[in-house]
Amino acid sequence: MTATVLGTAGRLAGEEWDALAGRGFSLHGWHAAAEASGWLPRHVVVRAGESVAGIVPAYLLDGGSALDLHDRWLGPAGSLMAAAGLCLRPTISVGAPCSATTSWLGELEALSDDAIAQVFGALEAQAKEDGARAVVWPFVDERHARLREVARRLGYLDCYAGSTAVLPVAWASFDDYVAAQSKGVRRTIRAELRWVAERGYRAVMTPDFRSHVEEIAALHRAGLGRHRGRDADVPASLFARLAEHPASGIWAQLTWRHERLVGSSMSVAAGGVLDGTFAAFAPGLLGGPVYHNDLVYEPVRLACARHLRALDLGPTALYPKVLRGARLRRRRALVRGTSRAVHGALRALAPLVAARTEWKERRSLAAIGSLEALTDR
Repeated sequence: MTATVLGTAGRLAGEEWDALAGRGFSLHGWHAAAEASGWLPRHVVVRAGESVAGIVPAYLLDGGSALDLHDRWLGPAGSLMAAAGLCLRPTISVGAPCSATTSWLGELEALSDDAIAQVFGALEAQAKEDGARAVVWPFVDERHARLREVARRLGYLDCYAGSTAVLPVAWASFDDYVAAQSKGVRRTIRAELRWVAERGYRAVMTPDFRSHVEEIAALHRAGLGRHRGRDADVPASLFARLAEHPASGIWAQLTWRHERLVGSSMSVAAGGVLDGTFAAFAPGLLGGPVYHNDLVYEPVRLACARHLRALDLGPTALYPKVLRGARLRRRRALVRGTSRAVHGALRALAPLVAARTEWKERRSLAAIGSLEALTDR
């Protein structure tokens, strides 16, 4: 097996790429749309002879992404730290565009330790060529012990990176999902759905959203501006690129009130797993019944209808997701600085960032259980 830098997703046929995809964010169309909108790909491909055995999607990042190390580790102090000389940008970061996932394509267990080490080596060589400050796998499933062990042997830091909420889908219909919840949760779900219907909201899941691209982009831009106090990081062309060629496994979820678009998100599915991103809402809807309908209820309907096995609901708003049946899946960050000084700074920061992340999760979930009791082992 040999690992080399592939570059853009366009250098592999979509069918060959998607045959290895284990989740929605891995889809070739998702990466191709992002790359056409300005994302800088640095993917690594593992070949066994002439066959593609695995793909590691990676990008050169200089901010503006959930995969960005600088923002996630330094937070509000990031600009001050950068001014003082501690800048963690650019980085080579493994993951999917506009997501908080690290997605390896193919069967990780089928690769030798040497092949995995070659992947790390290819990423590090590319990082030096690009002048990147670090190589980071931001969201590795904690259960990927062999990947983590190889990384540690190569000098990578291995630290807690927070949990994602995963909802196993074991129901034939949405009604079965509701019936499987506790009495209190059933009452909450039914009350929220009644509120949504009585006030004239309706949700539509569609793979063809070409006629609504401008409305979706405007809603997302305004919503992110209110939430973060700055412009959206998503290129304006990305929604148009995704809509150009309606693709299997990619849907827009649109929430309307009469003729006005008041909520939208994107859902992507492959390998039996449904992911969501780009959630945006009109003022006053965040955290309420419309938000929960978009966040959980409509994706559950889609997963049941498509016979999917799991929803990855992401790392935010863990309390309402767990309350509605999700389990936590712990993740790790594998990080290595490309210089001794940067790696030393990362080594000092890692335990502080990990402890803060875990403390915030424990505090937010304390009302319904401990982090350990809510974790899917």
